[in-house]
Amino acid sequence: MINKHLSILFFFFFCGATQGQYYNKGNYGTNKSVTVYSSKYTEHSLNFDLLIQKLEFKLLEKTANLYQTHYVFHTESSKSYMLDSILRTYGYITESSMNKNNIDEKRKSYQNQIESQQQNIENAQYTLQQNALDTIRSSERISNSNIQLQNNIRRYEQKIKEYEREIEELNQVKDLMLVNLYIKDEISTPNGNNQNITWVNMPGVSYSYLQIENPKPGLTHEAYAGMNLKYLFTRGKSYIELGVLKPLSPFSEEQLLDSSLSSTKNDFFLVQFGQDFYTRHFGRGRRKYLNLYSGYTVGALIPNRYDDLPQKASLVSSLNIGLELFKSKHILIDTKAAYFLPINNENRNTRGVMFTGAFNFVF
Repeated sequence: MINKHLSILFFFFFCGATQGQYYNKGNYGTNKSVTVYSSKYTEHSLNFDLLIQKLEFKLLEKTANLYQTHYVFHTESSKSYMLDSILRTYGYITESSMNKNNIDEKRKSYQNQIESQQQNIENAQYTLQQNALDTIRSSERISNSNIQLQNNIRRYEQKIKEYEREIEELNQVKDLMLVNLYIKDEISTPNGNNQNITWVNMPGVSYSYLQIENPKPGLTHEAYAGMNLKYLFTRGKSYIELGVLKPLSPFSEEQLLDSSLSSTKNDFFLVQFGQDFYTRHFGRGRRKYLNLYSGYTVGALIPNRYDDLPQKASLVSSLNIGLELFKSKHILIDTKAAYFLPINNENRNTRGVMFTGAFNFVF
């Protein structure tokens, strides 16, 4: 019974030591790295723990916190496509790379080292034979030389054993794949902890059309439109917009003779900051065409009147839903609809629906 327990302990120790050697030396046939963002992070992390046991992956390391879980494990290289298929059901894969190591080249290098050490042993043994036949030199000098040669032979033999162990390990792992997997929590809004921000430099222009919901004679026109400068500075997307909206049907000079109309707002100067977020269930912004997104803008509105009397600036905000018509590495064309809401005592007569088309390019 004692021998049986000792055998089991030895088995687990040997397996753990062997896995650690492979992991530390990186002598695997294939190395794979995957990062996946999951909208059900906790659930999928628990699912993958069960999957490791079910598929008999050899777990070497696991670290976890509130935002991500990192797995290091090895399995057969042939399971790479199956692993990708499973992870695609978890969410958005942002990284997936696989590198094959030249195991045959490493084995050949170790074999060359073995042959080199064997040649060194043969040379040392030949010198020992020559010393045994040499009667001219003093016996003391021959004895010291023989001791040094014998020590060298033992050192060469030890190196041969080390290289043979390396070859044996390579033979065991040539069909194995070492996987570094990150399962991360996908979030809809930045929280300062795990939001991955990619900075971009994409200036551009946009055209906006604003339909006033309740236009009031002497206060607002029915519709305004205008061009804006739109600067996109993160991929994902955050931007600053600067522009002016002017009435589509401005009053004529004759109409402005009516004092009740001269107080009508003839333009809106806008400075806005906005952020857009891709939907989790319709591509997450990865497609070249028709990426759905939603977002918001906040900023300042400075109105102007026909009679040029001073006007107070006010806050303005909007919620929007949009569609990227085309997106590449260098340009972005998109359109959106938003509910435009000035935050002031005139908002009932200045709010409305705004439609915008934009073009941005990498500078």
